[in-house]
Amino acid sequence: MPEPLWIYLRALLYCTNITTCVAMADALDSVSHDQLTRMLQGAWSGHILLNLALRALCTVAGGYLLVDDTVVEKPYARLLGEAAWVWSSQQRKVVFGVSVVLLVWTDGQVRIPLAFRLWRKGGASKFDLALALLSYARHRLRCKPQFVLFDSWYPSKKLLKRLGD
Repeated sequence: MPEPLWIYLRALLYCTNITTCVAMADALDSVSHDQLTRMLQGAWSGHILLNLALRALCTVAGGYLLVDDTVVEKPYARLLGEAAWVWSSQQRKVVFGVSVVLLVWTDGQVRIPLAFRLWRKGGASKFDLALALLSYARHRLRCKPQFVLFDSWYPSKKLLKRLGD
């Protein structure tokens, strides 16, 4: 992975108020804005660049993978195709929103969302979406975390076998 990519990722993670290559180069003093610009405008697609960065981060850092689901309320978004009436365990009632299954990497200090899947009524279950996210982490990102953490309703023979693999 190119060195400017590491510097750029570090700036994105730690310097949340810096948004331009010029400002990042000024703040970090270890790369020029031209290097960052050339790297970002290279033959990389954004998806490939993100996968490379996440793969390197997960491989180098170990850390933990978190699988969780949440509801993002969208009470005024009636035309949003992904939104529906879903149960919110946080609100303890049915709300209009989007139900999301998340995959997050953490080292105990920093949390980085790696991927998510939208749950839809009549579609794949949240459990199946969690399995798909774990497969993505294993096969695409090549994650080898110390632990995989999830809510108590996720474990099953199938999921535990996947983790054991």
